[in-house]
Parts: sequence; structure tokens; C-alpha cells
Amino acid sequence: MISIFKPIVSRDLPTTSFYDPSLFEYNGNTDTTPVLPFNHTIEGLNRDVYAKPLHSHNDYWRPRPLFDALSVGAISIESDVWYFPKEYKLERTSTQSTGINETLYFRNDEVYVGHNQEFLRPINTLFNLYLNPLFQFLQFANPTYEFTDGSQGNPLIGGDVKNSVFYNNAEQPLYLWFDFKTSPNETYEALKPLLQPFIEKGYLAYYNVTEDKYYPDPLILTITGNLPVERVTAEDVRYFFLDGPLRLFTNDTSSDELEKWSKLSRVASGSLQSLIGDASYNSTLKNEFTDDQKESLKSIFDKAHEYGLKTRIWGDIIWPWNLLNSHLQDFFQLGSDLLNVDDLHKASELFP
Repeated sequence: MISIFKPIVSRDLPTTSFYDPSLFEYNGNTDTTPVLPFNHTIEGLNRDVYAKPLHSHNDYWRPRPLFDALSVGAISIESDVWYFPKEYKLERTSTQSTGINETLYFRNDEVYVGHNQEFLRPINTLFNLYLNPLFQFLQFANPTYEFTDGSQGNPLIGGDVKNSVFYNNAEQPLYLWFDFKTSPNETYEALKPLLQPFIEKGYLAYYNVTEDKYYPDPLILTITGNLPVERVTAEDVRYFFLDGPLRLFTNDTSSDELEKWSKLSRVASGSLQSLIGDASYNSTLKNEFTDDQKESLKSIFDKAHEYGLKTRIWGDIIWPWNLLNSHLQDFFQLGSDLLNVDDLHKASELFP
């Protein structure tokens, strides 16, 4: 188990290539994992882009994880994370014509990002792909201010409000999701110290149980997948929210149950199939939504909004494009807050 938090690494931005190609060949057999450099800034990524209600599904699939999402203004980003309490090595023979064997080492003081365990790479840690660049972006967007004549007070106009990572929408928070693929409790305990620098700087939104109050800030963390429900529920101050079960937000669910999730979550999500039923879902694989399906979805969104939660649907079709676009536009019109998308550029052009 991780006992100390990983310090955020400060270094000059590289002026040449994005990565040293040799870093991709890093096999994990060292005491520390190299830090991936990056040559991006908030201004460079989204100065001429407005924030959009897009959820970058499986964001690590992209050529530039995190950066591609921010460059189109996606306000929500999802990563699949893995934590292994025991170190291990992976050995395999390359399928390339060279026939070179590959040995990779995975540590017990790292949280890794990837879709399947067999395709994880030791260099692709949560720290490298997301946390380190995000922290540095937030540091840049939240400089300190003081009067040069030594007088007291804060010269910052508008109060000391934390800025987010969107150049044109500084007040828009970023939703960062962790899809737990490994043991919920062990992964949660490994993840907590990695976010300590964000807590110390006041960058994380949180819920204070004693005060029964939510405090907004520029970064909202949500856990999905294998949920550590008991661990998060036991926290007096919750910096990690749980993915709420959107399917429960109907008149058939008790208000006490929905109220509970309103304090554990900031977003409630669910598969399209779980929301409209098997038979109805099968019809949507080749057809646009019917009026009855739209009415059913809208009632669920409205109920979640009554409890202060944003909404997201996953598990919709991924092709053909015209039908997918129709579904996404309907979700948006019906009140869904985060549109689950794989092709960011196509989705960003949905609403010209």
C-alpha cells in the first residue's frame, strides 16, 4: 500500500518533441518511473475553444490522453485505472517479424491506466497521463497576487476563486473519472495520496459530511466501475465522489435512497439498456428514439436534477454516425449533462 504521496514534478517544458521515443520502451525495471514531459499549455490547447458537455470516454485511447479532450473543450474525462498490491512481471514474445521477447515490470506504488491488463505499459501511469499535467495546468491558472507597494489586501478582482483548465471558461469545472478495474478498497487507498497535492492547494471539489455542504472547486473526481462505497461513505470530507446509479432515479425509488446518492455523487450515470429496458433498447440499435423512449429518459434526467446531480448515459451504439448523432442530440435536448463520446472531433461538431 502506498504510504506517502507522489510529489508533483516541476520541470521546464520541452522545446522539441513531445516524448523521447525511448520512454515508450520503458519496461518498469527501475526504482522510480520516469516522468513523461509535455509541451502543452491551457492557452495552447483551448484558447479559441469553448467548454462543451462532452465526456471523453476511454480517454487514454487517444493519441494525446487528456490533451485531446481539453483541446476540443470536453468538460469530462474518463480513465480506466489499475492498482496491484504485489509487484509482478509480464513476459511475452513479440508478434513482430523481429521475434524480440518483451518483459515488463509492474510496481505496487503506481496506479496504471489502460483498458486491459495485458496491454498496460509501465510508463502509462495515472500520474504521467493525467495528474501531473493537470496539477501544473491548475498551478498556472491560479497564480498568487500581491501589491508591489507592500500594502495589505488581495489585488485579484472578483475574489479568490480557483480557476479551472478552460481558457475561455475558467469557472467551468473539469470532471475527472477513475474507472476502477481492480479491488475497490485497495485501489482507493492507493489513489488517495496521489491527489494530496490537489487537496493542499484547494483544487478539489468536496462534500463536508458534518456541515452537510458541498464545496465546488475546479476539479471534480468521480469513481466508477468497482465502487469503494463503504470507504467513501466513511469519509468526513469526501474528495472522491461515486458514480450514482441513474437507473434508480424514478418515482419507484424512495427519497431517502436518492438523498443518500445526492451526498455521495455529483453525477449519476447508467447504460441505455438499464434505463429503457431490453426490448426498447434493441429497437434503438437501428432506429431513432420514439416519443415514449424520450419521455422515459427525460423523466429520469429530471429526477436526478431534482437531487442536484448531473447525468450521463453510456452503452449506446457507436455506429452508424447519423444514428449515433441523432441519439446524442436527443440526449442533449432531453437534459443529459455529459454526452458519452469516443470520437471527440465528430461530437464537438454536433451543434454547429
